[in-house]
Amino acid sequence: MLASFADLVARGVAETSAPMWEQGDRTVSRTEASEMIARIRQALRARSLRQGDRIAVHADPTPESLAMLLGAMLEQLVVVPIDPGLTVARKVQMLELSRPLAIATGEGVDPAEIGQGLVRFDMAAALGRPLTGAGLTAQEPEAEPCYIFFTSGSTGVPKPVLGRRSGLAHFMSWERDMLMLSPTDRVALLTRFSFDVVLRDILLPLVAGCTSVLPDPGRQLDARGMLDWVSERGITVMHSVPSVAHAMLKAAPSVPTPGLRHTLFAGEPLNGGLVDRWRAQFPGVIVHNLYGPTETTLAKFHARVPTPPLSGIQACGRALPGTQVAIVAEDGQAAPQGTLGEVAICTAHGSLGYVDVRNEPDGLRPIMTAWAGKPHYMTGDLGYLDSDGALHLRGRKDDQVKVMGVRLELAGIAAALEMHPQIDKAVVLAEADEVGQKSLLAWYVPREGSAPSLPELRIFLADHLPPAGIPGQMFAVSDIPLTANGKVDKQNLPRFAADHVAPEGELETLITERFAALFEGETVGATTDFFALGGDSLVATMLCIDLAEQLGKEVAPGILLDAPTPRDLARVLGTRRNDDLAPFAPAPAEPEFALTPQQRRYLRTFLAGGNRNWCNMVAVIPLPDHVTANEVTMALRDISVHHDSLRLSFALDGDGTPRQSIRPNSRFELAEIDLSNLPQDAVAPEIARLKIREAEQPIPVFADTALFRATLLRLPSGGRKLLWNVHHLVSDGTSQGILAQNLSEWLADSNGYRERHADLPSFRDLAHAVNSRAGAAITGHFPHLLSEPTVYRHSYLPNVRDVADPQRCLAFDAALADETMQAARARARALKCTPYVILVAGYFRMLSRLTGQSDMAIVTPLAGREHPQARVMIGDLINLVPHRIHDLDRLDAAGLVARVRQLVTEAARHQDDQFDQVLDALDLPFPKDRNALTGFSLNYMPQSSRDTPALRLHSDRGYKLKYDMLFLMRDHRNCLNVEIQYRAGLFDQPGIEALFDQYETTLKAICNDS
Repeated sequence: MLASFADLVARGVAETSAPMWEQGDRTVSRTEASEMIARIRQALRARSLRQGDRIAVHADPTPESLAMLLGAMLEQLVVVPIDPGLTVARKVQMLELSRPLAIATGEGVDPAEIGQGLVRFDMAAALGRPLTGAGLTAQEPEAEPCYIFFTSGSTGVPKPVLGRRSGLAHFMSWERDMLMLSPTDRVALLTRFSFDVVLRDILLPLVAGCTSVLPDPGRQLDARGMLDWVSERGITVMHSVPSVAHAMLKAAPSVPTPGLRHTLFAGEPLNGGLVDRWRAQFPGVIVHNLYGPTETTLAKFHARVPTPPLSGIQACGRALPGTQVAIVAEDGQAAPQGTLGEVAICTAHGSLGYVDVRNEPDGLRPIMTAWAGKPHYMTGDLGYLDSDGALHLRGRKDDQVKVMGVRLELAGIAAALEMHPQIDKAVVLAEADEVGQKSLLAWYVPREGSAPSLPELRIFLADHLPPAGIPGQMFAVSDIPLTANGKVDKQNLPRFAADHVAPEGELETLITERFAALFEGETVGATTDFFALGGDSLVATMLCIDLAEQLGKEVAPGILLDAPTPRDLARVLGTRRNDDLAPFAPAPAEPEFALTPQQRRYLRTFLAGGNRNWCNMVAVIPLPDHVTANEVTMALRDISVHHDSLRLSFALDGDGTPRQSIRPNSRFELAEIDLSNLPQDAVAPEIARLKIREAEQPIPVFADTALFRATLLRLPSGGRKLLWNVHHLVSDGTSQGILAQNLSEWLADSNGYRERHADLPSFRDLAHAVNSRAGAAITGHFPHLLSEPTVYRHSYLPNVRDVADPQRCLAFDAALADETMQAARARARALKCTPYVILVAGYFRMLSRLTGQSDMAIVTPLAGREHPQARVMIGDLINLVPHRIHDLDRLDAAGLVARVRQLVTEAARHQDDQFDQVLDALDLPFPKDRNALTGFSLNYMPQSSRDTPALRLHSDRGYKLKYDMLFLMRDHRNCLNVEIQYRAGLFDQPGIEALFDQYETTLKAICNDS
C-alpha cells in the first residue's frame, strides 16, 4: 500500500540520525527540523487557516522556508511557492491566478512588495514561539490538493497547476526506493522556489534519510560557482537541467571533481555528448534521465543512462509504476511501435487540474483527455517507443520548445514582443548548437520613428516572460520576409546585428578579440559598444590591464567612456607612445627622497591637525592553522624587504618639509594574544573588541618604529589570524589585499615567494617616477568645476546626538537587493555607462534630500595603479577627485546620470591632478577635524571574487572619521555590499538604516525613470 505524504515525512524525520538541512556553517538536525515544522503547524492553526486554504511562500530556500512549506503541506494547506528573484509584475500575476488567502515571506524579502490584502504570516515569529502541541502527526484523512506550481506562461499567462498529495507521495516513494541512498548522502537544493522540480530537491533527502544541502544564504551561484559549491559541500546527489550542466562544464577546470554519485537530469532532451563530458568531470557518477510534465507530477519516466550513452538524444526510459504511455498518431489512433506521434500519459497520480477561478464553476479546468476509453494527458511532445518499451522524445508537436528546462511557445514569445508599444511585428525561432543546447532569436519591426533599446526591451519582456523565454539575440529589421504563400520565410530572416562590423587593422582586431574574450558568448564587432554588452568597472579594469600589457601603453578604464567600441579605442590608442609603461627607472641612490604627490596630499589633507587614529587601516587576515609566531615574523620581514614601503621612515628637514627614507629593516615586533581557551562562540566578539582597541591607538609617523603593528591571534583548535594595523600614509585599500596575498604565498612556499618577488621595484623608484612627471600647481578642470558658477562652500552636518566622542567612526553594513542591482546594470547598459555612474547619481540625489541642498560635492578615490608594476606594490597610491553638481534640483534622472557620466569622464582625464593642489588653487583651508571641501565620499571597489550579501549589521570601528559619511561599495559580481561609515554624533542606528533604505529607493527611482 502506498504510504501517505505525512507518513513519508514522519518516517524520514524519525528513522535516521543524519542532519536534515545544512546551509553554510549551519546544521539543523532532524529533531530540530521536526520542532520547527511543528511550530509552523501550531502557528497556522492559531491563524485559523484550514484544510484546503492556499498560502503563498515568498522566500529563498532556507531551513525556515523549508519548515514553512512542509508545515503548511502537513496541515493540508495548498502551498504556492514564489521565487523572490522574479519580477514584481510576474509575482503579482501568479498571486492573482492562484488566489491564496495568506502569504509568508522569508528573511530579507520585502513583505510589502506583493500580496496586499492577504493575511500575513510571520514565519520568524512562528518559529520563535514555544511548542505546545505534538509533532508531525497528520490530519486524517489526507486531502488531495497540495501545491500550486506554474507552467512557463510563455503565451503571457502562466497556467497554475494544482498538485495532488498522493501523486507527490507516489513519486517520492519511487525515487527513494530507486536510488537507495544512505544517511551519508548529501542532496543539493539548487532549484528556485517557483519551479515544481524544487520538490524533488526538498523531499528526496527527507524521505531517504539523508541531508539536504542549501547554498549559503544570499549566495548567487553562477555556473562556476555552482561547480565549486558542489565540490566544497561534498554533494553526492543532484537534480539538474541539461542546460545548467552544460554551463557548469563550460566553466569547469580541467581537473575532475570526485564525489558526486547520482545526477538526475530532466526538463530538456539529454545529449550523449553532455553525458560523456559530465562523467569525465565527475568520475563514477550514475546518470539518470527523467521525463514528465508539471501536469503529471514531477517525473513519470526514468532511464539509467548506459555507458557509453546512446549517440544523440538519450531515451527517457520506461514509465513509473502506475503509469501507462501511448503514442498517438495524427489520425488519433495508436501509432505503431517505433513510429513518431504525440506522447499521451495515463496515470492515477497526475495533477488535479489547472486553477481557473474565472471560467470554471469549481475553479479547476481538467488537464486530462479521454483517449481509448481512459483519461490521458496529451503532452504535445513528439516521441516513439522502442522495442523494449522505452520512450524516446523528438521535440514538440507544435512550435513549443524547452530552454533551460522551461517549456516555451515561440508564438507566445513573439506575442509578448508585439505587446511593446514601439513594436509592430515579431518572429521568434529556436536554434540548437552542436550539443543540442537551444537558444532563442527574435526579429522585430519597430514602429515608425521609434525603436526600443535592447536593454529596455529585455526589461519589458522580463515582466511578461520567464527568464528562459527572453531571446538572447534580438534584431530590429525593416520588414519580416514572407514566402509566396504569405508565411514567414524563416530561411531568409537576416542574421546580423547593426554593430557586428568586421575589424580593420592589427590594433582594431586585437581589441575586438579582447572584447570577445571578456564577454564570452557574445558576438563582438569593431563597433560593438562596451556598455551595451553589460560592461562594468571590473571588466573595464580587466580589459585595460590586458591591453596595457600587450601594447606597452597606459590604458585607464576612464578611456572607455569616450571610446566604448574597439574602433574608437583603437583610434585613441593608436596615437599614444609605446613607452608609456616602460619599467620604472632606478631612482638616484639618495638616503632621503621626496614624498609622492599622493603622500603629500594625504599629509596635508588628513594630518592637518596632527597624526590621529583616523589614519589607521585595521584588518584581520586569516592564516593557516598552527602557523608559528616565528613563521609570521619571518614572513612580514621578508614581505617588507620586497615591499619597502613598509620600511619607510619619515622626518622633517631643516625647512620643515617632510622627507622619507627606507630603513634597512622594518623594525617591528610581532605581538601575540592567546584566545585558544575561549568558547567558540566567544571568539568572534573578542576579535571584534581587539580590533576596536587596535584602531583606537594612533600609529606614530615621525618615530623610529614601523608604520604598522601586527598581532598573532591564537584561536581554538589551532586556528590563527593576524590582527594588522597600518598607517594610511604607506598603504591603501588595494594594498591590504596585496599584503594578505603575499602572506598566503610566503607561508605556503617561502623560497618560491622570494623568487617570484625578486624583481619588485623599490618604492623609491615609484616615487621618483611619479615626481618626475608631476607638474606645478594646477588651474584646470577641478578648480573650474568647484568655482563655477560660484566657489563651492560645504556645510558640514551638525551633531544631533549627545555622545562622548562625536567623531568616532561607526559603521552599518547592508547589501543592495539583487533586483536593484539588476535594474542598475540594465539602466547602465541603456545609457552606455558603467553601473558605477548610476550608483554615484543615486548618492548625489540621496545627499541632496538629506541636506536640503541642490549644490553638492563629493570626493571619490582613484586607484592610481595604471602602471603594471604599481598594480602589485604596497603603498598609498590613490588620489582623491571631487565631483560637483550645482543644480541638482533641476535635473531629471536621465539628466543626472548624464551629468555624472561627464564628471567621471573628466575626472579620469585629470586624475593626476592632486586634491590638495585643487584646494590651493581655490584658496580653500585644510580643516583639522573635517575632510577638506566636503564631508561625503563614495568609494566603489569592484571585486573579482564572489561573496555573500552583507547582513544589516552595526559595528564600532574604533578610530575617528574625518568624513561626515563614507559609502564603501564592494561589488562582488553576485552582490553589492555597502558599508556606511559615519560619525557617531550624526546618526543613530535607525537613522542610518533609514538612510540606506532611502539610497536604495532613490536608485530604483533613477533606474525606472525613463
